[in-house]
Amino acid sequence: MSLFDIRNPYITVTAFYALNLPEYSMYPHSHHRCEIMYVTKGSCLIYADGQEFRLRERQFIFLNADVLHQLSIPKGRPCSILNLEFSCLRSATDICLTGLADESPSFSRFISRPGEYFAGNDTGHLGYSLKDLINQLRTNTPFKNDVRDLSDHYSPDQKCLIRLLFFRMMLELSKCVLDHSKNTGMLYLKKARDYIASHLTEEIRIPALAEHAGINKSYLQSLFTKYMDCTITDYINRKRLEHSVFLLVNSSLSITDVAFQSGYNSRQHFGSTFEKYYGISPRAYRQLHGKNMNPSTGDDYYYIATDGTWTNIPLKTSI
Repeated sequence: MSLFDIRNPYITVTAFYALNLPEYSMYPHSHHRCEIMYVTKGSCLIYADGQEFRLRERQFIFLNADVLHQLSIPKGRPCSILNLEFSCLRSATDICLTGLADESPSFSRFISRPGEYFAGNDTGHLGYSLKDLINQLRTNTPFKNDVRDLSDHYSPDQKCLIRLLFFRMMLELSKCVLDHSKNTGMLYLKKARDYIASHLTEEIRIPALAEHAGINKSYLQSLFTKYMDCTITDYINRKRLEHSVFLLVNSSLSITDVAFQSGYNSRQHFGSTFEKYYGISPRAYRQLHGKNMNPSTGDDYYYIATDGTWTNIPLKTSI
């Protein structure tokens, strides 16, 4: 059952291992359990839902229930892996995630954004928490027909510790996934902003902008709303107006030329947009803030005397 289905808050660990595998190849398969694979040394290939991921040291993948996946470790390239599988149930067990979701904002955000899988870097202590949990699970774990039977074989203290270690592991997983999403989102946002900066004088279409960033336009808009506190269109207008202000203050271009060099196709559109944003017309802004562009330095002639001091002589007076 899915980790993101609030109707299944109870957890039971069904399998785990910490192995150094010299080579390994499994058939593509799926199961009703969630799974975490974490690389502590070497590298491996993971195929999940048709996508290929090469995991290296301190990288992991989380697989939700029923995701088709496959692990492959080429011969001669050993890989050390931590692995944990768990089921999400409706019937009561010793581990219940409801309280964790109520107490932890990070875990609550994590389970509120469903995904079939997450692959990324360990940006915290996920590896340590997973290793500690697996080590504790190994304690007094019986074997039954060569399959680990994890129910009712731990003391109350062991069950308590396993529950706490599982919570810790889920918190670390949540942090890694949220950090990855944030960093990836900022990368997409930077690509979009760089594109806007280099195409200010051209027509910028949002679908083309999103395609350049590598995401859909809805997600790109959500990034601008979240991190820039504005729409994409508002951001483009703001950057064009900032550029126009620079030209008004630092150049002698006509208002029409300033409009065209700021990405506006008419002086009228530029003027109305500028006045709406700054509360003053472009011409009035220039008169208020513009620098004196007169190239003349006055009627005096300046030269450096032999003693290193400046001397000025009126141009009408011969030297």
